[in-house]
Amino acid sequence: MRQRETVAPYSKAPERVFHNIPNPFPLSLHLSGVPTPARQTPEERGLARDEVRLLVLHRATGRIEHTQFLKMTDFLRAGDVLVVNDSKTLPASMPAIRVKTGSHLRIHLALCLTPTVYVVERRTMDGLADEQPFDIGEQLFIGGVATTVLGHFHPNSRLWYVESRGDLWQAAATCGQPIRYEYLQSRPDLDAYQTVFAKHSGSAEMPSAARPFSNRVLSELRQNGVAITNITLHTGVSSHEVVGSLDDHPFLPEWFSVPQATADVVNRANRDGRRVIAAGTTVVRALAAATGRDGLVMGNKSGWTTVVITPNNPPVSVTSLLTGLHHDATSHLAMLYAFVTPEQLHKAYEEALHREYLWHEFGDSNLIL
Repeated sequence: MRQRETVAPYSKAPERVFHNIPNPFPLSLHLSGVPTPARQTPEERGLARDEVRLLVLHRATGRIEHTQFLKMTDFLRAGDVLVVNDSKTLPASMPAIRVKTGSHLRIHLALCLTPTVYVVERRTMDGLADEQPFDIGEQLFIGGVATTVLGHFHPNSRLWYVESRGDLWQAAATCGQPIRYEYLQSRPDLDAYQTVFAKHSGSAEMPSAARPFSNRVLSELRQNGVAITNITLHTGVSSHEVVGSLDDHPFLPEWFSVPQATADVVNRANRDGRRVIAAGTTVVRALAAATGRDGLVMGNKSGWTTVVITPNNPPVSVTSLLTGLHHDATSHLAMLYAFVTPEQLHKAYEEALHREYLWHEFGDSNLIL
């Protein structure tokens, strides 16, 4: 069955599932206001997916431009390589019951470590954050599947290890919903959480940086001589982020795969001094995980990664980044600091705030060149 195929790569769990990061970086931009989340999909706001706004930040000069995503073709040139994530989003939010109390809650599937062991996030029945602990060894029914709580993933998270007597991915296909957060005023269906590249099921949350791509944008990019290639990285959940410096953050292992063809294209571009644009932080992470000490991306490389990108551990195979707009206290900011200075990012985000850009998965985009 198709859902079982998505579990196959996870046959061996990673040896390390979280670690502290030396030389922690401040994760607050101290913005002058509170960013506005996108409360509906672009389509529900009367826009095509490629009509969201695009903030372009030129890191060499600090210059900022404001345009629409569909005009991204004005900023990419012949010879550039665009790397995208072809992971497909799962309906990873599932109803659950605590056996000992009979209480109902929701469980967000974060990742599948082995065919029987999963990492999950505890939420209330309404999908809100639930900080209450489970008891080790207690029984849950998740989507009707009997599971046992094995332990806490990390003290600074709502994530738990559970052992299941059935396939939770398969159960999710029957009774699950896409993970939706409380800032949404609508209930987008699962199709709204897929990018045009979605092919391999496995992501708990959408690799959202690539959502604004449309066939018309891709066609124009190809006509302009931009090479488009893919990796796969199955994302976990992001809502367990904690307030504090980077060394306070738990980091989920994520499964990735880098095809030989992608490695070849990226290595040639780097050798020839051409730009490699990652469509999302997931792409940066996957390419970094597949990059050897010689700076070359290894093809046919797959497995688990816990790599964390910071200015002290910058990506050597990626020159540019397309991403969303990230909130304070999220570890993604440390990755962005590997591309631009905190001062440059603060200035760009202040402009985005002033111009009422929209944050989160259905919001606007940021291209760092």
